[in-house]
Amino acid sequence: MNIGRHLSSEYPTLGVVIPCHNNSRQLYGVLKSLIHQTVRPETIVVVDDNSDSWQESRLRSLCRRCRVYYRKLAAPRNRLEALGRRSHARNVGTVCLDTDIILYLDGDMLLDPGYVEAIKFYHRALPEVYVRGQRFSIPVTCQARGMEACLSAIGIPGETLSLPYVTCPKDFVWQNVFEGAYRDRWEWCASNNLSVRREYVARIGYWDENFVGWGEEDIDFSFRLHKIGLTPILLVSNAASAFHLEHDICHEANALALRRNAKYLLAKSPEIAPYREEAYGHYGITIQQLR
Repeated sequence: MNIGRHLSSEYPTLGVVIPCHNNSRQLYGVLKSLIHQTVRPETIVVVDDNSDSWQESRLRSLCRRCRVYYRKLAAPRNRLEALGRRSHARNVGTVCLDTDIILYLDGDMLLDPGYVEAIKFYHRALPEVYVRGQRFSIPVTCQARGMEACLSAIGIPGETLSLPYVTCPKDFVWQNVFEGAYRDRWEWCASNNLSVRREYVARIGYWDENFVGWGEEDIDFSFRLHKIGLTPILLVSNAASAFHLEHDICHEANALALRRNAKYLLAKSPEIAPYREEAYGHYGITIQQLR
């Protein structure tokens, strides 16, 4: 059943899909940053991937209070699915929506108040694109002062917030395509904040649910959008910035999941290998080990 039927050729409508897992504290900030947008999204869908019962109750309550839709994935069928199913969650959210644009947003990302207005503007102005805003990080030291302090800090990259997520090579030349929109590289278009017209998601067959755990589902998604002729776009305006709530991660578990996902990705699309060699190297993985 579609829970967001908002099609408009004049001014594009936008739905947000947020996968989440045991992160009600972070999701509170994410939803509050969405509610206080200068232009609010028409629909927001939160998709719960196997949260424990206490967190599930908090997530459901938070969604009711914020008047957003809550969906829950079925229980994992095996140990691999228990590692995390972001692709499954994004697909469940996608089929719930019938808006022009879908914004895929991680459950630990706050948005500048002008973010939705900015991406709607660029999706209307530029045909056949998918868009990301600059990503910055909110360190744990800032989060210790509370979520309200984090929300008040967004939109001010500088001393409080760390450097952008993607560090560009010194010789990379950005190509301006329209005002504050620059041609991006598909291999940089991670899914922490990524928007695209719904028709293109359907055209490529949605997110590939063979990716479980951490890593590579977004690279695969971006590459398939790129292959059908879409141009990845980076917005450089601070009004279109996203901010990651930094948190502890298990590097060992991520490396194991990345190795499996990378092997599947390269079997599926061998031409991607040169673009991922450096990223895999950070985890001690070589292309030769994946073949």
